[in-house]
Amino acid sequence: MAQVKNYPKLAADILKEVNGKENIVNVSRCATRLRLVLKETPSDLKERIQSLTGVITAVEKGGQFQIVIGTNVGKVYDEVIKLLGDDISSNVVEETKQPILNRVIATMSGVFAPFVYILAAAGILQGILILINLAYPSFATTGTYEVLSFISWTPFSFLPILIAITGSKHFKCNTYIAVTCCAALINPTWVQIAGRIAGGEEISFLIFKLNSMTYGSTVLPPLFLVWLLSYLEKWVEKRIPEVVKALFVPFICMVIMVPLTILLIGPVTNAGANGVSIGFNYLMDNAPMLGGVLISGFWQVFVIFGVHWGVTPMIMANFANNGYDYFQAYQTLAVVAQMAAAFGVFLKARNQEFKKVAFSAGVTGIFGITEPALYGVTLRLKKPFICACVGGAIGAIVMSFFNAMYFAYAGLPGLLTIVNAINPAEMSKFVGMVVGTVVSIVATIILIQVVGFDETKNNEK
Repeated sequence: MAQVKNYPKLAADILKEVNGKENIVNVSRCATRLRLVLKETPSDLKERIQSLTGVITAVEKGGQFQIVIGTNVGKVYDEVIKLLGDDISSNVVEETKQPILNRVIATMSGVFAPFVYILAAAGILQGILILINLAYPSFATTGTYEVLSFISWTPFSFLPILIAITGSKHFKCNTYIAVTCCAALINPTWVQIAGRIAGGEEISFLIFKLNSMTYGSTVLPPLFLVWLLSYLEKWVEKRIPEVVKALFVPFICMVIMVPLTILLIGPVTNAGANGVSIGFNYLMDNAPMLGGVLISGFWQVFVIFGVHWGVTPMIMANFANNGYDYFQAYQTLAVVAQMAAAFGVFLKARNQEFKKVAFSAGVTGIFGITEPALYGVTLRLKKPFICACVGGAIGAIVMSFFNAMYFAYAGLPGLLTIVNAINPAEMSKFVGMVVGTVVSIVATIILIQVVGFDETKNNEK
């Protein structure tokens, strides 16, 4: 695959191959993929898209036609949006006919993918602060630490607003109304009211008693708020006279959606996320080896099909409720195993051009992005992908004895985020994280050197 340089041309070629912008219902992107929802998918579309210069591969899953481009996907996405203009707004007719699971996966991807790098950057900053405090404990008492610390927590504290921005685009409702409603959930005044309720004071809205739930770092309450807002807004717009619509549509939406979320949507959806979190943590507490093997051994299969965003609410619930998360720790082993597989292929391959591809994919994997390694190297050769899954599972078995976990969220779990497992009070967990990571890397590389792969046949492709 040649490196794409002409992004406008690639965007135009993609629109041409999918039978024009009239066939596109929705478009979004994640770290490496352009995700299209199409009215109709031509039978040979995958082969035609994969032949385009700059495209790694194409995957049809979760109700989306996903075009894997790599780290340049943002530039291609911008060009596609320019070409689509406002025309896409009239193409929404077929989207709701997708199976519900496909729509859920597409929603998670469309909402979280645009700001995942913001969360990843904040997670890295938290990891750096952990390392500095470990080396110089007095640093935690400085103003510099306080400033950097609140910067690192900002995306998580205001996560409902980020969800409002991307969610309003995904559900096609007014962004400013969505942001206002979600901002109300994290308004300091509501935090004070919730604190008073938690302290025993009884406060009601109309005849309904309020609860003490707060919404910083929450995922599902703002997400469901924006989803229901998209229906309410359309319903209100049809019934309000045009002359007062600009004023009364946001008024009605705000006075309905914010109390409704505080009274019902928030408690119910948060309980759902907490229930999944409790179930997963029960597995990890009682059978950590089994849970670890399942995550580290099979996580990349979910990445292949682009359905990996579905676990985000559970992970965020873990950090919000417990201050730690097992899932991302074992997810990291799956990521570093694919990275190691790319480097293992680099060491064993004889073709110089393919060695360059493998090395480049391995370097990208260091930053937690595995699609180039998956589609450009390991899946292409098949055996290295299996070796990476086995290597990740072996590392998980070893790591399970240390009960390792992450204490800070990692937007893109990988080699650089293992510092998120540092907790000065429980350094054995970080030791386990390091040992599990090293075992996964070494086991994967050794397996590839022993098992090998059919380089000649794949080079001909």
